[in-house]
Amino acid sequence: MDRKWRIAVVGCGLIANSNYLPEVKMMPNAEIVAVCDIIPERARQSAERFGIPRWYKHIDELLKDCDFEILLDLTSIDAHFEINLKALQAGKHLYSQKPIATNVKEAKILIEEAKKRNLKISASPIHMLRPDIQEARRLIKEGIIGKVSFIRCSSSHGGPEYFQFRDVDPSWFYKPGIGPLLDLGVHGLHQVTGLLGPAKKVNCLSGISEKKRIVRTGAFDGKEIEPLVDDNTLILLDFGEATFAFVDATYCVKSTRAPYMEIYGSKGTISFTRDPEKPIMLFLDEREKGIRGWIEPIYYWQRVQQSCGVKDLISALEEDREPVLTPQHALHVIEIMEKAYISAREGRAIDLETTF
Repeated sequence: MDRKWRIAVVGCGLIANSNYLPEVKMMPNAEIVAVCDIIPERARQSAERFGIPRWYKHIDELLKDCDFEILLDLTSIDAHFEINLKALQAGKHLYSQKPIATNVKEAKILIEEAKKRNLKISASPIHMLRPDIQEARRLIKEGIIGKVSFIRCSSSHGGPEYFQFRDVDPSWFYKPGIGPLLDLGVHGLHQVTGLLGPAKKVNCLSGISEKKRIVRTGAFDGKEIEPLVDDNTLILLDFGEATFAFVDATYCVKSTRAPYMEIYGSKGTISFTRDPEKPIMLFLDEREKGIRGWIEPIYYWQRVQQSCGVKDLISALEEDREPVLTPQHALHVIEIMEKAYISAREGRAIDLETTF
């Protein structure tokens, strides 16, 4: 289709300016017609930097005044549902940073609104568009590593105050409704469910491990933060048939050399290393073929851009198909996160109801 899709971006923070704005500007079939941010100066600076004709300080002004077709929601986690719902109600297709909402009720409202208006939602994270994740799913589906017993996936770092060089106060990450589970755990949960399918049960341990945080970088260097939300959440998923996954979602990992994800099967192991030269390694143990040892999969890929979900959404619109990053998958992960806290509080496994 020889046309350009008109896009408006809400949220002009680090990820917008570092990734989405420059990447989408390079897409031949997309045009960013406006940006919006609750800090007007930030919206104006982004518009000037990337040659975007209009900027706004409020989503309502943007929706009332600007003609566009796709909204990119790059705002903070706690703002996603309100902005996403307003965009859909205004008839806009939607790409949302993770998660699309903070609970199951809100996520279902968004999905129903999109269905009612025949709109498409693409829901970050982008992992199921990554070639290395797609290759791992192929290896699993074709039985190369046999029956999967469990996946171990790390979705942790030392906390936003510990390593991120920014001039924004990171205290909001430690407020109720945010925390490492919604900020980081969403990544690991999307990957393990994307590889194994919907989970059936969730078990969880969760709590506040570090009672005081001190900002280490940026304009707020030295500021003390008292966490009001769990900073240490460990999740165990049951997929049935003795297939499990363990995901850590914490702000308690200052550094690590461990692979960020490994998949263990009856015939081998897939290891996602932290080595950029060998990002994915494969161990096979097939006696009948005389194979036992580590190999590199014969597969080559380039690192995908952060905006690949936007590109896929546009392709889905042009091809009249569903985006790869479906809101139903996002809903399932949101249910896991919501019920993980219930599991931790009640000390028991909780059944999961959603699927994708």
